[in-house]
Amino acid sequence: MAPPSTLRRVVILVALVWSPVVFADAVSDIEAVARCQRRFAREGARFAQRTIKATLTCTLAVSECQVQCDAGLYGPPCDENPPPCCDPDDRNSNAAFDDCMTDADATCANQNAKIAAFEAAKVANITSSCAVLSPEELCGAQNEGLSFATLNAGCQALDPNYTCTLSNLINCVGGPLERQHLDQISMILHPRASDSVAALGLQSFFPDLPVTRKVKEDLPVGKADVWSFSGQAGDEVIVRVKTGDDNGNGTSNLHPTLTILDADQATPVADTSIRTSACSVPTVCGAPCPQFKRRLPFTRTYYLVVKAAASATCTGGKYRLVVVSPGGGTPVLVADDVDASTLP
Repeated sequence: MAPPSTLRRVVILVALVWSPVVFADAVSDIEAVARCQRRFAREGARFAQRTIKATLTCTLAVSECQVQCDAGLYGPPCDENPPPCCDPDDRNSNAAFDDCMTDADATCANQNAKIAAFEAAKVANITSSCAVLSPEELCGAQNEGLSFATLNAGCQALDPNYTCTLSNLINCVGGPLERQHLDQISMILHPRASDSVAALGLQSFFPDLPVTRKVKEDLPVGKADVWSFSGQAGDEVIVRVKTGDDNGNGTSNLHPTLTILDADQATPVADTSIRTSACSVPTVCGAPCPQFKRRLPFTRTYYLVVKAAASATCTGGKYRLVVVSPGGGTPVLVADDVDASTLP
């Protein structure tokens, strides 16, 4: 048996031989993770900048046509005039307006094609830098990895069949999740973007931009209309009532109120703060217009009640109900001019 001193020399020699190899491998792994992380961040940021710009190019082209329609450039606005007129929510209301919208439609199709190309380039570039990483480095919670564990759990919540691979991670984190936030940013930068999506039916182009849906009616004093609309739990919904010109001089005779009811059509949805602001068409009695913004608590059909409140000078009139939501379709009138005292 070799003396202890000889064994110690052998151990030291082996350590000296293997340590540089192990250290080099560790450094190589760290550099690979860092390279992948930089590419994820850089390509994601580039995609975000390009996509927001493309989205705004599209929606601004549509809203410019609508603003010109509102301003009477294509003929008298339909809100105050009978046909022939121009309705910014109906491209078929006016031939010149439709021509403008056709050009905007082409602009949007072009921008949507660009977004698809941006997405393909992002995926290719991230893949080329991250293909060497293990699933744990990509999707785990270890400090030396990308620490995408939380987002990876979100991907699993979105798709029960999701498994952690580079392709799946890019398609989830760098796909729908990122696109959802980009569409929300686009709406913040351009509040009429949701109107644009509705006007040209662009939901397939920008699936995470909320859609504005508008319906028109009129109410005698003391009466109410009930509208149904559907929504998913967690949907953020904006609802407001806009008055119309009842007298030909830019004034309204309606004092509107607004309530949201649950599926039983009798119970007001809790924790809904109805706020008021100045009406776009001022009321002769000085009444404000109601609105609310909230997240829906459950997936179901809800009901919106618009009433014409009685006052000394407001006697009822025209209104437009505006609903901005991710889905659910156009509100449907289920009760017309019913006795307001029978509803909450």
